[in-house]
Amino acid sequence: MLTDWIFLGVFGACVVTCAVVVWRKLPQLASIRTDAIPKHQQQARKQQILDKRLQQKLGNAEAAIVRTLTKGFQGMWSGLQVLLRRLRELEREYRRKVVTQQSIENPEVLRSRLATGLADAQTAMAAEDFPRAEQLFVDIVALDPKNVEAYIGLADVAMAKKDYTNAREALQFVLKLQQGNDSVYTRLGRIATDEGKFSEAEADYLKSVSLNASTATAQFELANIEVKLGNVEKAQTAFQEAVKLEPANPKYLDALLAFAIQHTRKDIARETLARLREANPENQKLPELAEAVKKL
Repeated sequence: MLTDWIFLGVFGACVVTCAVVVWRKLPQLASIRTDAIPKHQQQARKQQILDKRLQQKLGNAEAAIVRTLTKGFQGMWSGLQVLLRRLRELEREYRRKVVTQQSIENPEVLRSRLATGLADAQTAMAAEDFPRAEQLFVDIVALDPKNVEAYIGLADVAMAKKDYTNAREALQFVLKLQQGNDSVYTRLGRIATDEGKFSEAEADYLKSVSLNASTATAQFELANIEVKLGNVEKAQTAFQEAVKLEPANPKYLDALLAFAIQHTRKDIARETLARLREANPENQKLPELAEAVKKL
């Protein structure tokens, strides 16, 4: 009997102890987050992935719809632009035919149209508006298929764009119309110079001055080519000829003076320096050049 009471006493004490422990641990147990348990974390992660995939699919679908609509509008806009360009071309062609017909019926209209077109084209060239200049020259050729100035203008446009193939083609066509056109050979010389074909350039410039020896530009460019080829005497003759044709041109005087100083031509250097002082007294390099001439 006594042992039973002892056992009951011990059991009661254990119960009370467990109750106290549980009571103390209740706040901690309440603070435990189920989503911190690995199993719950994995499940939540799976749900996030599924949600993200769903959003991506929805987003891709929306993007596909936008792309489709955009392509559709772009296609419509591109088609509209092509149509507008074609309409402009047809309008220009129509106007060209009308003007051509009027020109055939009235030569005065043709002459006026050509003069105006050439003036406008040269203005565009001066402004470096090469697309407009090219179109104007093409319009002139449509009115007058043998217009030399227009073909030379087309060559100048091509040269400005370094399209030497088309430039040569236009210039060669001019030579078929006018074999003795010295300006064509000058331009061919410039093309050959840009391409580093100095012997070919020399031949073109020589042909140009043989046809017209009174063009200072051709003489000057020939002189520069002779310098590149090492032909000192020929270069001197060409420089002097350019200065003779345009004695007050500072560019030609500068070049001849530099040449004379480099090749120790004292008399030519002194004479050219005096001319340069008269032609361009504001030249900042005059004192330096005078000192160089003095040392010859």
